Amino acid sequence: MNRFIITIQLILFSVFSFAQTGQLSISRIDLMPDLPAPLQIRNWNLVTTDYDSYVFDVNKTGQYLPLSRLGTQGQFNYPDNIPLFLNSYVGSNGHLNHGEAINIMPAVIGASLVGVDKSNQNGHNWVARTKDFFNLKNGQNVYLNNYSATSGGDWWYDLMPNVYFYQLKSLYPEAAPEFESQFISVAEQWLYCVNQLGGSTTPWTVPYMNYRAFNLATGLPLTTGVPEPESAGSIAWLLYNAYLETGERKYFEGAQLSMDFLAVFESNPSYELQLPYGTIAAARMNAVERTNYPIQKMLDWSFDRGHLRGWGAIVGNWGGYDVSGLIGEANDNGNDYAFIMNGFQQAAALAPLPKYDKRYAKAIAKYILNVANASRLMYWNALPQTHQDSYSWASVNDPTACIPYESMKQVWQGKRPFAMGDAIGGGWAATNLSLYSGSSVGYLAGIINTTNIQEILQIDLNKTDFYGDNAHINYLYFNPTSENKQVYVDLPSGTFGIYEALTEVVLHTSASSSIQLAIPSGEARLISLYNSGLVPASSDGRLYAGENVLDYHYLYDFSENIRIKTISTDLNPLIINSTFTAYCEPGNVQSGDQVQFSWFMDGVLMPGNNQSQVNLTAPSYPKQLVLKCIISHNGKTAEDSLQISVVERIPIPPVVNGIQSNSAYVPTGGSNTFTALVDPTPGEVLSYLWSATTGQLNQTSGNSVVWQAPDTPTVANISLVVTNQDLLSTTVSVGALVKDTSLPAQNPMIWYPFDSNNFNAAANNHHAVAVGVSKTDDPRGMPSLAYRFTSGQNIIYTENHENLNFGEAVTLSCWVKCEQFSTERFILSHGSWQQRYKLSITPEGVLRWTVKTDTGIADLDGSAPIDLNRFYHVTASYTGYSMELYVDGVLDAFKEFSGIIQASSKPFTIGRMDNSETLYALRGSVDEVKVWDKEIPVSQIAELKDQWATPAGLGENDFFIRVYPNPAQDKIFIEFPYNTSLEQVSLYSSDGKKVSVVLSVLQNSKFELKLSETSAGLYLLKVILKDGQVFSRKVLVKI
Repeated sequence: MNRFIITIQLILFSVFSFAQTGQLSISRIDLMPDLPAPLQIRNWNLVTTDYDSYVFDVNKTGQYLPLSRLGTQGQFNYPDNIPLFLNSYVGSNGHLNHGEAINIMPAVIGASLVGVDKSNQNGHNWVARTKDFFNLKNGQNVYLNNYSATSGGDWWYDLMPNVYFYQLKSLYPEAAPEFESQFISVAEQWLYCVNQLGGSTTPWTVPYMNYRAFNLATGLPLTTGVPEPESAGSIAWLLYNAYLETGERKYFEGAQLSMDFLAVFESNPSYELQLPYGTIAAARMNAVERTNYPIQKMLDWSFDRGHLRGWGAIVGNWGGYDVSGLIGEANDNGNDYAFIMNGFQQAAALAPLPKYDKRYAKAIAKYILNVANASRLMYWNALPQTHQDSYSWASVNDPTACIPYESMKQVWQGKRPFAMGDAIGGGWAATNLSLYSGSSVGYLAGIINTTNIQEILQIDLNKTDFYGDNAHINYLYFNPTSENKQVYVDLPSGTFGIYEALTEVVLHTSASSSIQLAIPSGEARLISLYNSGLVPASSDGRLYAGENVLDYHYLYDFSENIRIKTISTDLNPLIINSTFTAYCEPGNVQSGDQVQFSWFMDGVLMPGNNQSQVNLTAPSYPKQLVLKCIISHNGKTAEDSLQISVVERIPIPPVVNGIQSNSAYVPTGGSNTFTALVDPTPGEVLSYLWSATTGQLNQTSGNSVVWQAPDTPTVANISLVVTNQDLLSTTVSVGALVKDTSLPAQNPMIWYPFDSNNFNAAANNHHAVAVGVSKTDDPRGMPSLAYRFTSGQNIIYTENHENLNFGEAVTLSCWVKCEQFSTERFILSHGSWQQRYKLSITPEGVLRWTVKTDTGIADLDGSAPIDLNRFYHVTASYTGYSMELYVDGVLDAFKEFSGIIQASSKPFTIGRMDNSETLYALRGSVDEVKVWDKEIPVSQIAELKDQWATPAGLGENDFFIRVYPNPAQDKIFIEFPYNTSLEQVSLYSSDGKKVSVVLSVLQNSKFELKLSETSAGLYLLKVILKDGQVFSRKVLVKI
């Protein structure tokens, strides 16, 4: 490496004699004050440790306390683990049953960033407890926001837990033995996402990632809802760090593919908080890998207001308080809405950036000063009591003011500003004091320290640079005052050389204990500490101290050289003498540039192959082949190589297409047969190894096995490993549902026949209210006996009640016809997935049953899309051990799931998500809605589709009522499930004549009808209640 030594004259130097040069502006930050007023920087380290002590105290007492508890060992994904539950808000509904990764994991990371050892704190390894967020049991194989969740609904909930896990692993690489395999699985899954969305290196094809989410189970993106294209940046962040840790080039290729999509996106992709992670990843890749991603554009996006949600950096003064730097709804027209977590995360994500692109040092430092100042306003001790909505609890129970409000309105009810949140208004909690927000406070605390100058912060550029270049200690300072300042910098033990990157000066060659750093008014300084025995030297535009980079852009060299993004082949390994295609993708070139390509195999030039894509032939014997490509343009060259295995035969794992079950379910203690569906290649020798999580197998080998179910209802897992003669294996599994077939039939607590009114035919309560819906034909074609929904303004709802918030089990049934997909369509809902449960239809036309319990949120999808404009009878059941979907009385899908169903503050709704959200309203018809607060037998489910309130051929309403015996002889009993009063009871013969009967009241809900003068035949019984309800029933009389 050719380097030159910096001359000794630069070693000791007065920076006052030089003006700061080379700094670039970020337009939104330019609008922020250099010195916010009033300037009050809290001791954020102390806030973090106070918060940590408070929320992790599982024995704390008081109203809404404690805020956390430990779960049961083996409750979720790992049998040895005890999970943590932490409320998302103070006073949350479902107290102590919240387990959100975006709350718990940042709390562990944040405390660690200020020096708390969370792997060994009061006997707890809080770091290892988070491993349960890796959704292993359900096959998602990534970190998700709940202990049992499904990807594909919202990218920020799906991706950020993985970002947090990578951060946690960088801090505690050996805290849990599973971390290594989880790290690889996360990278593999999100690389799979990139590839599924069109990303490829053969040839280089940029994926399309402008979606709301991606379902890792189905391999499909979510095409409805507000898209989150910024997620490409967080995926790039994950994959680039995976590359740095493993050296696997496929992860670097995936990171570049994701970043290529983001780099050319035409509008601001900002949605929540992932964009800064993409921005820092791009800056690191530009510096370390010499890519040329548009950092200026990405930084502007990170702070400017984006059109997707109006998200951006707040600028301005609210009621005498400078609030610039907060992140949220940046409308700039008097109704801004800032969220504290987003500022914490953005500051931490972007803090390391000046290390990789020093042109933005001043802008980033100025931003961090502003956000560090303004964030205090969201704690109860900062604003007057009348300017916040949860003061009474906070002032009594949070004496150190360590739990913040979720957000702050610019103006609320005439008060400016106003600290609040969305939880009270949304019915989620009794306060707007937000733990999921406060858990990120350590991210801000970790990057800043105060100095001897009140207005100047010391910003640590390494603390949140996870997996980054942290070989040297790096500090950033910004002087926002109108005077030159001298800052005292305390040094760690040892002797250091000190390099200042913005003026490119070696300030000291041998400093210890402390130094004074001169910072002119309005300027920034970035210092790096290196071993004092080294002499900095430059090479290829960088400044080094030994082998470590001090300055990635020495002499402000930001020139771009041609590079190779990837060299790849369509096959690897290769079979001898086979033809293969090789690809080389140049980087840092413009469209239309004439790039020359030269290909080499084992150092031998392949003449005539001078394109980016070439067809080559493998050698005629096995070996390790080195394929190299050299590219050139305008006198500059770059090269890369790839090792390829050349073999006589490529062993492949057995092809196993699944496991066939002889029965959809099995009774307790019964048996079922499972058969492997294999497709062996000619001559392939296969062996089989079966296992079951419960019950007994008659054997563990062979293509087919008989399994005896346990004596209790459950969902078992039957697994099979098929191995061939090359010792390559394929593993498949299938669920086995075990049902108690002796259960008796159960009466529903709600039955809405919808024939003549909206009353509950099962009991004299929980009657429904219909708004905007219209009468339509029922599934049998009988007119005006069902309801049709045509817009988001149509709804049928039942007021919420504690009786509807049962927790052990639930069964729902109804007829439904969908006329239009296009977005998710809600059929039945009680607080939706956010609170309790919902039955819906996905944009692809698949039935989806979703339940939220104290163990997490789970989706169960139907096996195939339904048809438009056709009625289906659907039954959805949660039993406490399973989720089940039945279509037209037949079991269609099931999965294991457990826990207590969470309560809802919303009404029970038909045709809508809830009583306020209209976006996902049903377009279609619903009939015969029933709700049970328990599991019902499979035999009863099979009969539901044939049970009607109004029998075919009769036009009057037949409410839920027992009429027995039928056939009858001398008397009939009429029984209601609730007390009622009769207005009139009539019996008519088949020719329409009224028959004389004697009515007796036995109880308020039971009546006797004597048939003393009635002859044999078919009669129509008609009953009119005092409230006007009418029902009818056919009765057969035998003499």
